[in-house]
Amino acid sequence: MEYDITNFITVLLESLANFYHSPFVLVLKILIGIYVAVLFIDIVLMLILRDVGWHLRVGLKGADLPLVSKSKMQKRWDKVKSRLESESPSQYKVAIIEADAIAEEILDGIGYKGANMSEKLEQVDVNHLDDHLESLKGAHKIRNQIVHEIDFAIDQRMALAVIGVYENFLKYLEFLD
Repeated sequence: MEYDITNFITVLLESLANFYHSPFVLVLKILIGIYVAVLFIDIVLMLILRDVGWHLRVGLKGADLPLVSKSKMQKRWDKVKSRLESESPSQYKVAIIEADAIAEEILDGIGYKGANMSEKLEQVDVNHLDDHLESLKGAHKIRNQIVHEIDFAIDQRMALAVIGVYENFLKYLEFLD
């Protein structure tokens, strides 16, 4: 009796091994492999369609920051800073206007809508930008004086302070190092 059970198990294992190596199972393996590949592609496409990248940026940063490389932003910022090296008040004014435009683009990219920077700053919650909101409003007020008041005078010290506000804002959002 013991011989029959061991013989039965041996025959059963050999039959299973032969079945596993049969052409039918090979075709089945290939079809399952194709099915798994299609499922993987579907999952990736669904993640793209559900905009997981956006959700990830919001989760990590607390806001959907625009995708701008630090090197490109650094180049733009270096142009702004280079204007401060001259002795011309008009260059200081242009530097402040350019810095304000960069900040406005970023706020627009985050999702604050409005016709101008003032409207965008009014939409920002105090908790979103911490201490930077009030200083941004002050810097934008100086920018408005530059644009709207013909005889508005600015010196290098004031221009450095205003540009510093915008630079701190960009560093806070990790656009600059």
